[in-house]
Amino acid sequence: MADEISNPNVDLEQKGKDLAIASLAVSISCIFMTFGTLSFIGSILGHNALSKLDASGNTSHRGFALSGIIIGYVATGLSIIAIIAFIIFAAAFASSFWNY
Repeated sequence: MADEISNPNVDLEQKGKDLAIASLAVSISCIFMTFGTLSFIGSILGHNALSKLDASGNTSHRGFALSGIIIGYVATGLSIIAIIAFIIFAAAFASSFWNY
């Protein structure tokens, strides 16, 4: 009977570890799958992982969570900059094309 009772702190710690690894994996995989436009999902997972790890008092997978957050934000920012640059380039090309 005692084995069936789970410790909520251990469950929270394990969920935090799992989310930390998932945040890094999602941030990196979204770079290749969606060219970084959906990498912010990894950042969200990383923030959730940090809150769960802080609540449980564990710091073992904190680096995974921080890496997922940073990579997610940087990839999303770079993809937005690339989309804006593409739109500006396309608009400049179209306006110079129609002048001839």
